[in-house]
Amino acid sequence: MVLTQVYPAALPPSTGSKGTAAECASKGPMTHSTSSDCRHAPLVCSRSIRTSPFGTGAACAVVMVSIGLSLVLSACGKSPSESASPALAGTAGTPDKTHNQPRGKPILTKEEVADVLGHPVTEIEGTGTSLTYKTDIIGLETGIAVEQDDDAVGAMDGARTATKFLGGKPEDVPNLGDEAFFGANPFLYVRKADSFITISAPNLQMVAGMAALDKMHKAPMGSEEQANAVEELKAVEKTDPLNAGLSTSSAAQGVPAVIASTSKKQGTTYEAEARKMSLALAAKLLTKL
Repeated sequence: MVLTQVYPAALPPSTGSKGTAAECASKGPMTHSTSSDCRHAPLVCSRSIRTSPFGTGAACAVVMVSIGLSLVLSACGKSPSESASPALAGTAGTPDKTHNQPRGKPILTKEEVADVLGHPVTEIEGTGTSLTYKTDIIGLETGIAVEQDDDAVGAMDGARTATKFLGGKPEDVPNLGDEAFFGANPFLYVRKADSFITISAPNLQMVAGMAALDKMHKAPMGSEEQANAVEELKAVEKTDPLNAGLSTSSAAQGVPAVIASTSKKQGTTYEAEARKMSLALAAKLLTKL
């Protein structure tokens, strides 16, 4: 129930056709209604109430994977705040261990993160050493959490277990801290001594899709420029992992399908570039530990 509320766009529509976001948008401005004719209803995320006409909605997918990680880690004896992603740290009903951390803990500045993202950071949300760095571009943001854990090795093991449970495959990263691996997409986990680091990568696929959608809306109706933008958006949607949920016949099937699909390595250029950004952020952070 929680997952369907966090990610309503994973649910198949009760009425209407099943056009893609590109097909819907090409017909004119999209309506902000969950009963619209197209399956890509606006996405509503629990971590930032925001609607988007683009179908990827990976910000919501991050929340879904985070919830799954929290559940699995809790079953493994770790509290969500000890090993979950920055997306959930400090949210209502979730104890935030970072409130008890002494000041001066290593965390990156706006400028350091902006240098990696290639765009100014406009806002930092969160408390202590669990922060989300946001820009004015939807999807271009990253979450970074640094925790001192007496059982940091156990925290890494718990994250590996959660990754496998969600359908992902831990991918070790050599020469980064004492140990590191990419877990359920889009998370990077790093340990150095008793420091446990979680980094959530920016969603570059959403960034590309929103850019194409913006070009399509600004282009003259029926122009070659608009047609090219539609094709660009279709190309972005083609590798959208959330298609796994949108193609199912029920919510009961759709939500697990989306979690499993988004947790796996995508093998796209968007993911490759986002991973490079995560690695660069981790490298900067490790110099401060």
